Amino acid sequence: MIVKDFFRLIGVSIGLLTVFSLATAAESGAPVRLYVREVPITVLGKQGKVIAIEQVNGTIGLHLTEADGFNVEVVNLLNEPTSIHWHGLILPALMDGVPFVSQNPIPPKGTFHYQFPLKQSGTYWLHSHYGLQEQLLASAPLILESAEQNAKADEQYTVLLSDYSFTPPARILARLKLGMPGMGSMSVKKMPATKKLYGQTWDESGGFARTVVDGELPDTDVKYDALIANRRTVEAPDVFRVKPGHTVLLRIIAGSAATNFFVNTGASSSQLTAVDGKDIEPVSGNYFQLGIAQRIDLLVKIPDQGGAFPIVAQGEGTTQQCGVVLATENAKIPQIPLRAEFAAAGLDNTQELRLKAKDPLPEKPVDRSLPCVLGGDMAKYRWTINGAAYPNRSSLDVKEGERVEIVFRNDTGMTHPMHLHGHDVQVTEIDGTKVQGALRDTVIVPPKSTIKVIFDANNPGVWAFHCHILYHLAVGMFTVLEYEGADTQFWQPEKTLTELLPSSQ
Repeated sequence: MIVKDFFRLIGVSIGLLTVFSLATAAESGAPVRLYVREVPITVLGKQGKVIAIEQVNGTIGLHLTEADGFNVEVVNLLNEPTSIHWHGLILPALMDGVPFVSQNPIPPKGTFHYQFPLKQSGTYWLHSHYGLQEQLLASAPLILESAEQNAKADEQYTVLLSDYSFTPPARILARLKLGMPGMGSMSVKKMPATKKLYGQTWDESGGFARTVVDGELPDTDVKYDALIANRRTVEAPDVFRVKPGHTVLLRIIAGSAATNFFVNTGASSSQLTAVDGKDIEPVSGNYFQLGIAQRIDLLVKIPDQGGAFPIVAQGEGTTQQCGVVLATENAKIPQIPLRAEFAAAGLDNTQELRLKAKDPLPEKPVDRSLPCVLGGDMAKYRWTINGAAYPNRSSLDVKEGERVEIVFRNDTGMTHPMHLHGHDVQVTEIDGTKVQGALRDTVIVPPKSTIKVIFDANNPGVWAFHCHILYHLAVGMFTVLEYEGADTQFWQPEKTLTELLPSSQ
């Protein structure tokens, strides 16, 4: 299990988000400092090292309000460069934290000051965008509070989901490039087909629910040693002590490198009220899809009689599980199984087809349509956008003021979570069905699916645009969205790290 030594070291539970007061720093004009450092971890009884992004008092991540503004200095205590991306934030391009796109990397013992006004509220996250550091858990919650959101629930907690391997990420990538199955936790995962899988269904009376389906396992890249929630396995999960009769807001973040999830609230029927930090028309259920880098806000009602209620996340294509427990005082904490009875099916469009933005983009003709064809080859481990693997000097080009459409077409057999930096997009069409869908910053595109989204080009710059499966990004499924006349001084694809080049072994 993951012992509590790590949390004793940093003195915090991510879920509780006990935070250093930012008001004093904001009033004085001094930035809040985030330290990027290596820390120990124990998973399944074995020692390892990961990366923490924490404040001076050990708090992991940030908890802000719009009035605070964003005034953060990142201090790199690693022995290699780093750079921190504020995932989903609408911010100036040169504050986006992507090395060789919007800034130079932060050198060892160096600092970088990020400062800009906040325009949003909701559930976001932050993570390293340098090399393969994200696989070393270099990520943390970024919660932007508002009075309206706080009024939704009596209590709120944050859950950061991750995938963990004892194999160094560079070795995982090297083995993936070789296309050699059978190498344990560093292999391309090729499991036999199974007749029974857990999938998601829509029940008109109850909302999203779990069902058992016949099918084959979805293609996934890496066999992980463990899935973890708030850096703990299910053998010693985070337990949030809640009050009987209270409504609890759960902010769940898929901070994984290569694992999509299904989130199961079990006997606790809940409402999905927001995705990727943006409100939707509430939808009920107890089984929800959550793609890599996406977030879901769930409202869970605790029964008046109290009790203990596991919230379980199962990895796509695997039986592995992680989770947390909501429990009232003196309730017996149940043991969450490390593995489910059946593996989880692949993510699909069942959920996305039923999501509606609470505040959709205004009606406006599309000025420009951009193709985004997702291609790849598992055997050669090469992943592309519009036929090209990064690094290259190609870009998707827009002009400020345009209403832009992106047409995602997934020609591969894998699901791709596609993330456009610095913008919110709205889903408008799924496999030919028109929708007034959710506003998102990360769009799941299932195998052989075509999804259309729109956005307003109102944030000039050069913006990273990529698949959020870390190893797909690393070997080519990455490009940039470039505004006409944008400052390109930091966009230097030729400086891409050698280990990330498709030809590198």
